[in-house]
Amino acid sequence: MSTLRDQQREETQTRVLDAAHRLFVERGFEAVTVRDIAVASGVSVGSVMAAGDKEALLVRVFDGLIERQHAEPPAARGDGESCIDRMLDLVRPFVTLFTGHPQLSRVYAAIQVSGKQPSPLFTHLAELLIDEIGTLVVRATTASPEDAAARARAAYFAYIGTLFSMSSRETIDAPEVLDSLRSSFSVICANVEVA
Repeated sequence: MSTLRDQQREETQTRVLDAAHRLFVERGFEAVTVRDIAVASGVSVGSVMAAGDKEALLVRVFDGLIERQHAEPPAARGDGESCIDRMLDLVRPFVTLFTGHPQLSRVYAAIQVSGKQPSPLFTHLAELLIDEIGTLVVRATTASPEDAAARARAAYFAYIGTLFSMSSRETIDAPEVLDSLRSSFSVICANVEVA
């Protein structure tokens, strides 16, 4: 049972995360201080730090954005004509998110690669996306479940590698990312018939 104190703590963390998100988008990660977040959310610096340092806050903000993208209705994802198009449909919302916030994407990718602020959500969503891709490959092709699972892992790592490597650029162009993924996915979908 949630106590009043727990509820207040959650409300404070929500205000802190909302303020951090807004400030990170408006000013950029580097230009925002913990004190700025405290002022914008109307709480003390200690309350902000209880929610996490700047890197932890960015991970939580980005994880929330990723989670909302993943919550899109399944019918809106994976409905393309070919195995490749269906995979692109699955990852397109995440590519759009990353390319829509290039500076924050760079910082988020660097934090994830460094391992300083691991994201349980990022790991969990990776598993979900791999399962979704595997299911899509089984439905869309004549691949066996074992082959589909291997192809799904390859597709996921091609997707993450492409996103993270392109996030190092000053600007990230969604069509360019999707074209690169199309090339990777074409190899992964090769030699299986489309159902």
